[in-house]
Amino acid sequence: MTEQGWVTRVRAVIAHGDARVLLLEGDDGPRLPSVEVEGTDDPIEFLPVVREALAGLTGVETIVVRTIARTVDEERRALELDFELEPVGVTRAPAPAEWLSANELAGVRLSEEDRSLIARHAADRPPPERPPWAYRGWFAEASRWIEDALTAHGRSAIAPIEQISSWCISSILRAETEDGRVYFKATARSPLFVNEGIVTRALATMLPGRVPAPIAVDPERRWMLLDDFGPVVGWKADLGTRTAVLSTFARMQLETTSRQDELLALGALDRRPVWLASEIRSLLRSAEPLGLEDDERERLSALEPRFVEMCERLDAGAVPDALVHGDLHLSNVAGDGDGDGYVFFDWTDACLTHPFLDLLVVLFEEDAKLRQSLRDAYLGVWADVAPEGELLELWALAEPLASLNQVLSYRSIAANVERGAAPEFDSMVPYWLRKALASSEKR
Repeated sequence: MTEQGWVTRVRAVIAHGDARVLLLEGDDGPRLPSVEVEGTDDPIEFLPVVREALAGLTGVETIVVRTIARTVDEERRALELDFELEPVGVTRAPAPAEWLSANELAGVRLSEEDRSLIARHAADRPPPERPPWAYRGWFAEASRWIEDALTAHGRSAIAPIEQISSWCISSILRAETEDGRVYFKATARSPLFVNEGIVTRALATMLPGRVPAPIAVDPERRWMLLDDFGPVVGWKADLGTRTAVLSTFARMQLETTSRQDELLALGALDRRPVWLASEIRSLLRSAEPLGLEDDERERLSALEPRFVEMCERLDAGAVPDALVHGDLHLSNVAGDGDGDGYVFFDWTDACLTHPFLDLLVVLFEEDAKLRQSLRDAYLGVWADVAPEGELLELWALAEPLASLNQVLSYRSIAANVERGAAPEFDSMVPYWLRKALASSEKR
């Protein structure tokens, strides 16, 4: 029997600039537009599928402004999303759709659920953490910037600009040009995020061919425009591809060990082991439960001296600090082992620290033999820096520290986004803490 796939049900509050809302005529009276699509909101192409389905239902093209509510039903494998959307271009709704003002809505017979959602939308008071792209009018502003940036480079869009993804920490748009596809990215401000456009542009100069060079950057608004850099490697890549990616990245890191001051000057954050030790102390001495059971919290707190000592030993080892991606997984890598090789993107977490803390590709692998193959491919690049025994010792030290480094990143993000905008970040804190605990206690 095949496992039932996930479905996502989207209910849409499509709001005009003058506060009118789009309703459809249903069998039981007027209702908000709603569609059901296969899969969840994780894949990059999810929003285009939803918008296409809504356009087919309502006759109105839209972009998603924000998620009003998100409910996951693991048992039924169903995701329920309530979206606020903004019409793009023509806003004249064909029958049986119509735009109604707040006064007109008061006299319409609506379901309790629809009326409650419309009321929640109308009563919204944006908190300061809400990103700029979660406001109506932002898409038009960003689209004009993309068009101007393309014009400045002798190019132009040959199709309407598309919204590809939008959530609390970034927004991605796409445009087709006569010279190929381009992508626009806006990134949120957060204490452990770099100004990605500036850093990406500088890294592209430092590591040509391995980091994509932006077409244009707006540092103040944290916007950048990039040419398409090819197919993403993705989570399901085979072992040969994964080892090739890790070896390529290790060679990049090795090249940057002699350029530490340059990395800091270009905007990479200083997250070296001394910083990590200090942050671990603060984390484990805080009164927060951190999503753990009481006994887990106690065991983790008892390990604080060992974690600090491990940071000190990592810092004193033969392998110098280097460029660290901070979120190095295979959906942040494009290209292949042939031709031009691999390109590494999404540098929001770029920092200077011990290179072995960039272990996500390995830490997510559950198979012990595969983990060893990935580890050996990565460490092989460092063979001229230290003997194999020392490299293995440093790797063992880095494993729990890499998990704690992820805790610090996710905790910072969760504390600086709109409350409830990304509950998955809260779950990542205990996830990585448990990984740190498990890898420390098995030593």
